Amino acid sequence: MTVRDAENAFANWTHDPDVARFMCWKMHRNVEDTKEWLLSEEANLNSDFIYHWGFVLKETGELIGSGGLSFREDRGVYELAYNLMKKYWNHGLATEASQAIIDFGKTTLRQTAFFGCHVKENPASGMVLTKVGFHYARDGEYYCDNWERNLETKEYILEVDDKG
Repeated sequence: MTVRDAENAFANWTHDPDVARFMCWKMHRNVEDTKEWLLSEEANLNSDFIYHWGFVLKETGELIGSGGLSFREDRGVYELAYNLMKKYWNHGLATEASQAIIDFGKTTLRQTAFFGCHVKENPASGMVLTKVGFHYARDGEYYCDNWERNLETKEYILEVDDKG
């Protein structure tokens, strides 16, 4: 995703309080907030530690969400993350996107383990994680906004066997 996607991302999900309440980022107040986020995404395009993509609806080409993998140095594995505009919740699209991201991590990055978590109040996200092979590990916490906000989470691990 690039800053050119800011208006669509803002209109479709970054301004939505229902999406933001489950995420570590604050709801965007205006398209400038979304542009700032996307400028940071652009800065990481050549990173070996962050792989993020926009999710586009095949039928219409509409930008409906984003997600990817970010390396968690504290855990020694990549973390899967995703979010979708509310209109497309419970349609299997987060599962489809997550599976593609994990496949990329396994084949291109040759990773054998991944981390994922979700806010406890969002069990649907836990269902996405289990559908793509993650197993519940423990309850946890996710600190956001420079340690100003703490989210109670459920943590999951995906370990890939030799057969992939």
